[in-house]
Amino acid sequence: MLRWRVSPFLALEIVALAAMLAAVVWTWRRATAAEGQLEEQRRAAEQREGVLRTVVETTPVAMVLFGDTGEITFTNGSARDLFFEGMKVEGQNFLSMIERAPEPLRRAVLSDGDELFSVDGPAGRETFHLSRRNLADRQTLIAVRSVTQEINRHEVASLKTVIRIISHEINNSLGPISSLIGSAKMIVQKPEHLPRLATVFDTIEERALHLQSFLEGYATLAKIPEPQPVSVPWGPFLDGLSESWPGLVIGNAPARPGFFDRAQIQQVLINLVKNAHEVGGPTTEVEVLIEAAEGGSRISVLDRGPGISDEVMQNVFLPFFTTKPTGSGLGLALSREIVELHQGRLGLARREGGGMSVSIWLPDRDGGATGALAASRMRLTLTRA
Repeated sequence: MLRWRVSPFLALEIVALAAMLAAVVWTWRRATAAEGQLEEQRRAAEQREGVLRTVVETTPVAMVLFGDTGEITFTNGSARDLFFEGMKVEGQNFLSMIERAPEPLRRAVLSDGDELFSVDGPAGRETFHLSRRNLADRQTLIAVRSVTQEINRHEVASLKTVIRIISHEINNSLGPISSLIGSAKMIVQKPEHLPRLATVFDTIEERALHLQSFLEGYATLAKIPEPQPVSVPWGPFLDGLSESWPGLVIGNAPARPGFFDRAQIQQVLINLVKNAHEVGGPTTEVEVLIEAAEGGSRISVLDRGPGISDEVMQNVFLPFFTTKPTGSGLGLALSREIVELHQGRLGLARREGGGMSVSIWLPDRDGGATGALAASRMRLTLTRA
């Protein structure tokens, strides 16, 4: 019987080869598994991208992406319907198209941030919200959506609230007046009680005057004249506030003048500073700050009072809503109306450390605009001159 003898060196070589083969197999299996994982990840990424493309393409928000030179790199279906008559316009210049667009749309597109604008369309006046965002690689995204129904719902809700308030106040006056008239009739029939008539008539007069004052307040809101903005140097304008409140802290004003109706904005600041002094905080910590802001100026009135609750925050701009025993509830409502007539914004916020900040943003002569766009059935065609 023959026996093979394997030399120790050959045995070592066989073991080494086996180890190498095992390593190759293990590496191949790992590579195959990694390749499978990469393929699975690729498929998942493609699925996510497909879902995202479907969402973007079918959303009612019109989206246009263009570069810093104006070249359009992407539009979705809503944008093609709203702006481009359903055509693909990638590669064309969006900024050139905008030059021949309706003025409200053009101003909204060229402004920074968010804008509301309205246009008269086939179904009436329609309002849109436009959002502009600067992205990476010097790309700009314009997103436009219809807010006509949303605004209409808010207007109806506000109107219902106003009607409830007016009805409540009228009933509060007419109820006592009716009762007092009945009392007066009874007094007339009993001459011995005639001296009481004077008190009855005084009370009737008081309720009638209150009702008259209340209704005149609403009339005031409806009769605010259109502002006549002019260039206003800040120094002389702020001197008037210093004279009314000698201890008022007023920050350094920007060298660039403001652009607003001097009398109207002065009245707004008088209302806001008066409120800040009456909230219960230290009057020495009431401040007025003015700063240059993009597209305009920002005025802030600061206090260190106790602040306000969430419920008050929601109702504070409602006409005749007040937390002060002798307040009219018209100051903030009138102030916001005046600021919005200037195409500005009035905001209210809690301050860190306590107190409130009321800020007013007013546009420069060529600053931010409230304009108008079109609606779901309107076409703002940019593909034809």
